[in-house]
Amino acid sequence: MKKLRILLTFDYELPLGGIAKSFEHSLFDPARRLLEVLKKPNVPAVFFVDILSYLRLKELGVTGYTVPFENQIREIILQGHDVQLHLHPHWLESFYDNGKIIPSPKFKLGDFAEETGEHSIENIVKTGIEALTVLCRQADTSYKCIAYRAGGYNFVPEASRILKALYDNGIVIDSSISRGYFFRSDTSVVDYRKLPEKPNWFLSPDGNFKEENPDDSFIYEIPIASKPKGIFEMPTALKLGKFKERAPEYRGIMVHSNEHVSKSDKIRQLFSARMLTVDNYTFSPEYLIKILDYNVKRFERFDEAALSLIGHPKSLDRYNFHLLTEFLKKARQKYGSSLEITTAKGFALNRPGLSEV
Repeated sequence: MKKLRILLTFDYELPLGGIAKSFEHSLFDPARRLLEVLKKPNVPAVFFVDILSYLRLKELGVTGYTVPFENQIREIILQGHDVQLHLHPHWLESFYDNGKIIPSPKFKLGDFAEETGEHSIENIVKTGIEALTVLCRQADTSYKCIAYRAGGYNFVPEASRILKALYDNGIVIDSSISRGYFFRSDTSVVDYRKLPEKPNWFLSPDGNFKEENPDDSFIYEIPIASKPKGIFEMPTALKLGKFKERAPEYRGIMVHSNEHVSKSDKIRQLFSARMLTVDNYTFSPEYLIKILDYNVKRFERFDEAALSLIGHPKSLDRYNFHLLTEFLKKARQKYGSSLEITTAKGFALNRPGLSEV
C-alpha cells in the first residue's frame, strides 16, 4: 500500500441520556483538553458536531450550553481542525428541566420516517447542515459542510431517504460505518458484518454499496477502521475490572437499554469487531496498531486506503489522551511517509470527483 490516510475523528456531543455535573464537565473541558493534546503532535482532527443538541437547547434558552458551544466550535476551527455534521435527532423532542436532560425515545433518523414538515428526515438534515454552516462561517467564511457521521452509526431504517437527503445537501463523505460492527439495543440496531471487500467504496442514494462512482451521485465512505475480535481475547468484563484505574471520570448517562434484546443478538454483540478507538481504556497503543496493521494487510493489494480513528471528548481522560499520543507516535514510526493524517476537507480537496467542494 503506497498511501495510508487516517482521519482522527471525534464525535463532539453530550452524554445522550443526561449530564453528570455540568455542560463544562461533560463536554467543554474534555474537548479543551483534547485540543491541547492535538497541539503536541501537530495533527488536524475532524470534529463531528452534534448540532441538534445546540439547536434544541438554544430553542429552550439554555445559554449555559449554547454560548460555550459556539465559542468552542469557533476555537476548533481557528486551531486548524475540521468541523463536520453529526446528528442525534432525539434532541428534537428532548427536554431540559432544572439541570436534567429528559431524552426522547426517538433515537435515530429513521424514527422520524412518518414526520412531515419541520421534523421530516429531509428537513432535519437540511436544518442541521444550515445551522452548522452559519456557526462555522463565523470562524471561516469559506466553510462548507461536506462530511457526515450518523448518530449511533445508524442508517436504518430509511437508509435511502437519509443518504439522498445528505447528498442533496452537499454531503460527499460519510464516516459512519465500521466493518464487522454489530450493535443492538431497545432503540437501535447497527449491522455492518457484510461490506464490500475494499478499503473504501461509495454509498448510493438507493441505499446500496457501489465500488465505483460512474455518475458522481454517490457518497464516499471512509470507514472507522476495525479488526475482528480474537477468540482468545480476555472478556471485556474482566478487562474493565483489571484496568479500572484507567477509566475516565464519569460524565453522564447512557441512553441505550438492552432489556428487550434477544439472547442471540447479545451473543452477536459479544463478537462484534473492535473499532480503532481511543475511547476504550482497556486498549493499549500496541493493540491500536494491531487494528491498523490488520487493515493494511487485508487491503495491501490496493494502492491506498482512507480510514478513521474515532473518539468522543466526553469519554476521554488522562489514559485516553496517552493512548492517542502513543498511537500516533507508533503509527508514524511504523508507516513513515506512507502515512498521512488528514481531514474530511483535506481528503476531498485531493480526491478526483470530490474536489469540487
